[in-house]
Amino acid sequence: MRVDVKHSKNGSGHPFAKKDPKPTRARLVSLLDPLGRKRYGEVERFLATVNGATSGLFYYGTNWGWAVRYLLGAKNTLCTLHLLPNSFEATVTLGKEMEEPLKTSSLIGDLKRRLGRCKGQGGARCVRLPIKNDTDYGRFQALINLKASVLRTKKLAKAGKKELVTEQPVAR
Repeated sequence: MRVDVKHSKNGSGHPFAKKDPKPTRARLVSLLDPLGRKRYGEVERFLATVNGATSGLFYYGTNWGWAVRYLLGAKNTLCTLHLLPNSFEATVTLGKEMEEPLKTSSLIGDLKRRLGRCKGQGGARCVRLPIKNDTDYGRFQALINLKASVLRTKKLAKAGKKELVTEQPVAR
């Protein structure tokens, strides 16, 4: 089957830029070159070890098309994996809750510089991470581990506040 590639505004051709028909994950993976497929497999295995992470295909409009989105819990996006013709990259959105942990983390200098160059929009920064080699993969893992930790801490703090609000004094 021949797939027509539409060149989108982001500069990369994506054959699944239209919402319908929804592709399968296997069709998205087939876009990658052999090295991209290998890296995608490594990333999938890693993300399967992140407690509470779930994945599914998500449509990001005609500029980005379909991608694999990972959530932590019901609402928190952990990352998005973009499988494009001969290109594999991840996008990690960093909200305000990530500012302090990023400052105090021991992330690799190059990754910190990349994060510093990202422009914020609506209180969040979207970091695009190509995953081409072991160094890229290591940076991705470090960032995801940090984000997952922060999201879990935030969830626990929120649950603790909820308990405090719902507790009623005991009448004696």
